[in-house]
Amino acid sequence: MKRFVIVEIGSTTTKAYLYENATIKNIGFEEIEFKNHYQQEGKITEKDKEKLFQFINTIEEKNIFAYGTSIFRNLKEREKKAWIEEFKQKTGFNFTVVTSDMENEYTVYGAISNIDFKGKIAVMIGGGGSTELSIVKNGKIIEKANSPFGAIDITDMFPDLKEDHVKTNFDTMVNATKKMVKVPKNKADILILAGGDYIYFYEELNYPITKNKFYDNPLQPYSLDVQTMDQFDRNFFYQVSLEEVIKRTKKEIWWKGARGMRLCVKALVDILEVKDIIPTRISMVYGIAEELKKS
Repeated sequence: MKRFVIVEIGSTTTKAYLYENATIKNIGFEEIEFKNHYQQEGKITEKDKEKLFQFINTIEEKNIFAYGTSIFRNLKEREKKAWIEEFKQKTGFNFTVVTSDMENEYTVYGAISNIDFKGKIAVMIGGGGSTELSIVKNGKIIEKANSPFGAIDITDMFPDLKEDHVKTNFDTMVNATKKMVKVPKNKADILILAGGDYIYFYEELNYPITKNKFYDNPLQPYSLDVQTMDQFDRNFFYQVSLEEVIKRTKKEIWWKGARGMRLCVKALVDILEVKDIIPTRISMVYGIAEELKKS
C-alpha cells in the first residue's frame, strides 16, 4: 500500500495520520477521555464511542487502520471482543489493541531510525495511562521497563495539577511518581521523549529551543539540558496560568494532563541520570507505517 491512514487511539487523545509516498502527516485529532470516563462508569461510555465513530467516519480514505493503547489493553477479554466487533460494525474497519511491548517497539523504531549515536539512548513513550521505556544501544533494544501508569494517574494523585497554579511541593510529587516507575537496570546518556507532542511545550510555553547537539535528524531537531527543563517545568507549575493557556490554545484536556506528564518525564530523568532530553512528536505511528507498507 502506498496510501493509508493510521488512527492512534489513546486514553485521552485520538490522532489520525496519513501515510503517502513515504511521508507521514498528522491530519487531525480528537480529545476523548476514555480512561477517565471508564474509571467513573466501569465501561467505555456510549458518548465516547460515538465521538470516536464520528471522528473515524469523517476521514475520507479507503484504507484506515485503528490502534488502541493502554485503556483498551486493560479491558477484560469479553469487553475487548465486544468492542472490536462494535468498532468494525460502526466504521467498517478493524481495531487492533496494542500491547505495551508493541507500542514500545513501534515507537522505538521511529525514534532510533537514521540516527548516529554511540552511547545508550533511553526512549520514553508517555501516555495518559501507561509509560513505556526502552534502553537502546547500537540500534538495538537492550532493556524494556514498562510501567502501568501515566499522566492521568499522576494528575488523579495530585488534583491541583489541573488548577490554575499548583500548590503541592514539586519534589514531593516527583518522589511519589518515582515510586510508581519500574526502574531499569541500565542508565542512559540521553532521553528521547516520544508518544506525545512534547514540542508543544516549546511552541506554547516558551521552553527554550536548542538545536539537537547529538545528531542530525529532521524528526528530532531539538535538545534541552535537564537543568533548564527543571527550571521551566517549575515555572509551568507555579507561575504560568493554566487557565490562560487553555483559553489561548483551546486544548483543555491536553493541558490538564500536561503537568502530570512533566512529572513522569522528571521521574525518569532522575532515575536514568541523563543530562539531556530530546523532545519529539514521534509516536508508534512510524513503526506501524513501516509494518503496513510491507504487508
